[in-house]
Amino acid sequence: MKKVLLITILSFMAVASYAQFVGVGAQYADAKGKGNAIQFAANLSFPYWHEDNALNTFVSGGIDYTGGSSPVAGLNVKPIMLTTYFSESLFNKYPFTVMAGLDGGYLFNFRHGKNGVVLTPNIYIDYKFFFVKAGYDMNVTAGKEQFFVRAGICIGMGTLKMLPNTKIR
Repeated sequence: MKKVLLITILSFMAVASYAQFVGVGAQYADAKGKGNAIQFAANLSFPYWHEDNALNTFVSGGIDYTGGSSPVAGLNVKPIMLTTYFSESLFNKYPFTVMAGLDGGYLFNFRHGKNGVVLTPNIYIDYKFFFVKAGYDMNVTAGKEQFFVRAGICIGMGTLKMLPNTKIR
């Protein structure tokens, strides 16, 4: 277990130093009678594949951490985050960003429950330095699931759009 923790910490440091999207805030998730429904949430991610494509899709990797008592809380290492921003014209025309995604990763559940493979379909909206993300975490290994809503401050697409003459391509 010590080796896994060490590898996770080193991976976290590597991801943090190259992160392009950083968010910190709070998460609401039903704790199913095991503690607080409002929890701390932080995430880091970086796109690693963004080719021209008709679906306006890119692939990212990253880390989510949620502290709390919900069934799917802990350190979630996400090597694949498939995301679409729907339309370049909508993306470039409006100051807010709306994206839909499907994240896949491995959860290290420190408080209770089992570690396991997690799939998370989600919707992400940001405006300048603020974000809201809603989705459904499914720990397919442990058979645990939860709906969540996260809100907080971020450095993300909305922040980049504040820069003059910023366009997706």
